[in-house]
Amino acid sequence: MPITLATSTPQVQENLHITAASSSTKKNIKLPDYQERRLNDVGITVKYNAELSSQKVESSLKAVSIHRVVNNEVAVTTNALHSIIPPESDVVINRSAPYITPAPPSQTVEGTHQNISVTNTSLSSLPESAFSVIEGTWQDANTVNIAAPGNVFGASGCLSCADVLLEIPMVTELSPAFEDVTQAFGVKIFDEGETVPVKFDKCDLNVVEYKITPANHQYSLEEANGFFVERHEFPHIFIASSDQDEIIITVGKQVEDDKFALVNIKVPEGKAIMLPGGTIHTDSLSRGNIVIMLTECVGADTVLMHDKDSQPITLRVDSSERIGLAEWHL
Repeated sequence: MPITLATSTPQVQENLHITAASSSTKKNIKLPDYQERRLNDVGITVKYNAELSSQKVESSLKAVSIHRVVNNEVAVTTNALHSIIPPESDVVINRSAPYITPAPPSQTVEGTHQNISVTNTSLSSLPESAFSVIEGTWQDANTVNIAAPGNVFGASGCLSCADVLLEIPMVTELSPAFEDVTQAFGVKIFDEGETVPVKFDKCDLNVVEYKITPANHQYSLEEANGFFVERHEFPHIFIASSDQDEIIITVGKQVEDDKFALVNIKVPEGKAIMLPGGTIHTDSLSRGNIVIMLTECVGADTVLMHDKDSQPITLRVDSSERIGLAEWHL
């Protein structure tokens, strides 16, 4: 079904209005203007920050815009291009558009995104109920090439798992071990106004807003050949565009050659999560209008999670805090 403004209207202008009206301390802040660009090859209309270079807007929208449909329902689509982060820059987190912006020299901090992953908190120090450990063999796309229409980076490999059913615990800000879990898995939560060390040196990073609907679960199984995880050289930052949207990031860590620890991290409202380059992850369980910092200038090591019979494994989110995700594969 071709997308129309009636089926998926980018949330940029509405959210800008709400944010500006709800905070008297921000009344004097100039909010950016947004224009629209029709992407005929994708079949959607995307908003973009009018302050950005038109040349960079063109190349960025072409690189990062997606539109996925399953059974006439939109699963994932592109709402807006908010910002472009130059190489070697840090970024500042905002709760209003453009959400993630280059840090001025006065706000630059020490370190890079890779410093986030350095931790003294070990997985063994966490409660056993905080994460799952699975047995599996990670084979990249150069070793095992599997069809994966949902992979924007091209070919996918396979994480061949011993289990046919996988339950991944979820931690929230209310979980006693929340901070320890984020530290042990090498990721970090940032609040509004904070500077995030990035300094990715390969190319620009794009700050893009996607709309992820409940139909994405069905798309993953019926069109994309299953649930995937990936790792890549560039860092991610995720932030929801409003309090009605929800970010749940599945984060992994290789603990032995054929063993991986996995946890679902629910990002607190109004905050952002930084995933340094090299972090095993997926955002498949997020819902709503999600702002993501990413690029396609470097590839990703993406693998589909299949059982030993090459079938997509059945997934459950092990959490009493999140009713509705426990049987998402249905």
